[in-house]
Amino acid sequence: MTHRYWRQPLQAWFDEFTAAGLAVDRLVEHRPAHSMVRHHPTVYEKLAHQPGFIAFQLHKPPGAPDLRPDQS
Repeated sequence: MTHRYWRQPLQAWFDEFTAAGLAVDRLVEHRPAHSMVRHHPTVYEKLAHQPGFIAFQLHKPPGAPDLRPDQS
C-alpha cells in the first residue's frame, strides 16, 4: 500500500478543516502497542514519543455551506 504524507503545522490542518466548513469531533495520535517494546525497542521508543500518524474525525455542522466543486 502506498501512503502519501507530509509534515505541516497542526494549525494548518485546522485552518483547512474550518475553511472547508468542517468541525473536529476527535483527534487520535496512534501509539505503538506496548508488546512491540520487546522485539523493536528503539522503534517503539521513537513512536511512543513522536507519533507518526494522526487521525481526525470530522463532521459538517448543520447549515455549513457546501464548498465542493460543482459536480455537473
